[in-house]
Amino acid sequence: MICLTRTRNPELTRITLLDAAAAVLRDLGAALSLDAVAKEAGVSKGGLLHHFPSREALLNALALRLLEQFRGRVAAALDAETTVHGQQPGAWARAYIAVSFDPSAEEDAIYAVMQTLALQPDVLAAWKATEAEMIAAAEADGLPLGRAHAIRLACDGLCLSHMSAADLPAVREELTRWTR
Repeated sequence: MICLTRTRNPELTRITLLDAAAAVLRDLGAALSLDAVAKEAGVSKGGLLHHFPSREALLNALALRLLEQFRGRVAAALDAETTVHGQQPGAWARAYIAVSFDPSAEEDAIYAVMQTLALQPDVLAAWKATEAEMIAAAEADGLPLGRAHAIRLACDGLCLSHMSAADLPAVREELTRWTR
């Protein structure tokens, strides 16, 4: 359980509630309830509703946070890639592959509810902005355009696949080979 100590810091409270929502989402999937999130965070349901007036508002905020975290993870992986190998063609694609094949637990959890969130205007706008950013980065990566988009789309589709975990390393290696 993520326990919230008494605080008058609304931003810290929101972060704690979002952490609790992610934990509950990992455990319960789309069956997430406000009662379960409040219990996980160690707050009353009223306290939760003060920050997020509905289940949809909570999930919307969680989706937006996860999109931002994903973008940050790609940027960090790209920094690591260019630090080791320099700015070479395929650097962004290798970073995207690394993040896609090693998702955080929160990213895995959000896929369970993303379909229901996809039509929320804020989430849809953030999703489109993130996708536009990823498309532009793929196109600027120095790889042939079709290859860059094929890698990105394969990684994006990974979360929807039911591929055996044993097969994932071979797919990752093949995609990485396409970046060289």
